[in-house]
Amino acid sequence: MMMIAKTSLGWIELHNLFLVKPQPIPEDSTDQRWGKFKGCLGALDGTYVDVHVPTVDKGRYRNWKGRIYVNVLGVVDTNMKFVYVLIGWEGSAADSRVLRDVINHTNGLKVPRGTYYLCDNGYPNCEGFLTPYKGVRYHLSEWTSRRPQNSQEYFNMKHTRARNVVKRMFGLLKMRWGILRSPSWYPIKTANQIIMACCYIHNYIRMEIDVDPLEGGLDEYMSTEPNQDVDINTDMIDSLETTQEWAAWRDNLAQNMWTEWNHNNGV
Repeated sequence: MMMIAKTSLGWIELHNLFLVKPQPIPEDSTDQRWGKFKGCLGALDGTYVDVHVPTVDKGRYRNWKGRIYVNVLGVVDTNMKFVYVLIGWEGSAADSRVLRDVINHTNGLKVPRGTYYLCDNGYPNCEGFLTPYKGVRYHLSEWTSRRPQNSQEYFNMKHTRARNVVKRMFGLLKMRWGILRSPSWYPIKTANQIIMACCYIHNYIRMEIDVDPLEGGLDEYMSTEPNQDVDINTDMIDSLETTQEWAAWRDNLAQNMWTEWNHNNGV
């Protein structure tokens, strides 16, 4: 029992040491990728890691592709550093269900009101979590030779270019650690801890060096990867409910982006 307590305390200490505290995009930001998203803290998404589990548990860990996976939710800042990581949900769990667990967990993700993260449509569009418009052109590959035609398309284009930071982070993580690219034979608890350790070391590397040499080959690696589209006194967001107010806020943001872009391009 004492060993378990010490181990848990050790992981908490590592959380405090290696996970970063994100800073919201300031009002005067002119950053090409993030400047339109004032108050944004970064992006979040889920990925899968192959694992081995007892036969009796395989049904729960089997995702829609039929593979046995553990679900990894990663929350990153604008510089590809982990803010929060949740590992352990079965591969069959929906992204929105995992996020609800994160928000309601005692030591879960804290999102101060007035700030938000970018995420895809596997999550609800609600306070603190900004998704793209459904049924509108979105993925980066769809914008290589086409200009946006309206405010929703322009919003989606800017959204995907910014949110790509979390995709690149997962790509870099798996590119560096071969154990994340194929099933390990470790017990699931040990496998989860190994994944977490890889996330900690990822942050440590990005804290210590200005240019990660692996990033040079990241685009090529990602092109071969299958698409997996997953302060105490501060008032924090504690529910995931879609509202007309939040939807209207997104519409207003999109329209302002579109108006500014048209003005800058003489349209």
